[in-house]
Amino acid sequence: MKFIFLCTGNSCRSILSEVLFNSRAPENWKAYSAGSKPSGQVHPLTIETLENLSLSTDGLWSKPLMTVNNIRQMW
Repeated sequence: MKFIFLCTGNSCRSILSEVLFNSRAPENWKAYSAGSKPSGQVHPLTIETLENLSLSTDGLWSKPLMTVNNIRQMW
């Protein structure tokens, strides 16, 4: 099962949701995140928060919705 978390900038809330969901989700469940107007960077406090929770921040980036549409085509 796949999920998407959307917000405007895709720099904080949706990124946090994606990572937290994926860290606790069942094996075949996967979350993605995107923004309608992505900021182009993940907010530094988002990175800091995830690292403080010992969650990986590798590969995180502020993505446009179009990127997730491309992922959706692979479903």
